[in-house]
Amino acid sequence: MSKPWFDAKTGELLLHEYICEMPSFKDVLADNVITDEEIADQSKKVRMLLQRLEKTLPPETKDLVTETLCELGVLSLLQHRRSENLA
Repeated sequence: MSKPWFDAKTGELLLHEYICEMPSFKDVLADNVITDEEIADQSKKVRMLLQRLEKTLPPETKDLVTETLCELGVLSLLQHRRSENLA
């Protein structure tokens, strides 16, 4: 069954909850140390998934996914910058 992206009651994005349950996330954070190798491995995994996804998408959907991923990246960087400024 496909996981919903949004909470039906609140409309909140559920990706954070899914991320926290990902084995890749749990494994890396198990020792509270994030190594260069772990980042490289995760980067490779993401690259492979994106390559698989790219092959399956029609052009219009690919454009939408590209824009969405970029905007998600912007949001992530903004949140990171804000948390640095608050620290």
